[in-house]
Amino acid sequence: MITSISIVVPTHNRVKKLVNLLKSFKNLKEQPNEIIVINDGSSNNTSRILNLWRRKRHEFVPIVCENPFPIGPGASRNIGIKLSNSDYIAFTDDDCIVDPNWIHSIRNSNYWINNSIAGIGGKVLPVKNGKISQYYTFHRILEPPVQLQYLVTANACYRRNLLIRVNGFDKTHIYPGGEDNGLSFKLAKLGYSFGFEENMIIKHNYRTTIQDFI
Repeated sequence: MITSISIVVPTHNRVKKLVNLLKSFKNLKEQPNEIIVINDGSSNNTSRILNLWRRKRHEFVPIVCENPFPIGPGASRNIGIKLSNSDYIAFTDDDCIVDPNWIHSIRNSNYWINNSIAGIGGKVLPVKNGKISQYYTFHRILEPPVQLQYLVTANACYRRNLLIRVNGFDKTHIYPGGEDNGLSFKLAKLGYSFGFEENMIIKHNYRTTIQDFI
């Protein structure tokens, strides 16, 4: 079982979905050591909502870092990695909801026994069951591929020392996409591999309009 674990979440202009994620953190049966939210230059009321959330004195008080302007999810996660005081870092996104057993499943995964495992990923299920969500789920769009060449940060946990060793995510990826597998490829080049933990589950709130699908 791993010792200390932090959750790192970048967010940008998706405050309603972020609130749902924060609520799901409250329902975790085991709490992490810390939760770090990086507000990536949001232009809406994200800062106000995060400040309200912290003042309400919930069971956890998230560490919040405010980027003055958007720098992208990869660079934002790198800030979270540096702020973390834990040995393991779990990632999810602001449009996700974590399963109550998420942290427990990460902590107790047998994959950590193997020192060549850099990180683990898990299942991503849909929040809503429409046809487009079913398509994404069937094709495992946000899950690691069967060959486990890389992990997807919607649902992933890494050893922090290895993230530091490879300088984290590629900060040149301003928009989401590509920074997830890029990180895994850097670790794979060093000889590390990844695991798929069946019990490590989150739900993703897919955008289900035809325009978004295209």
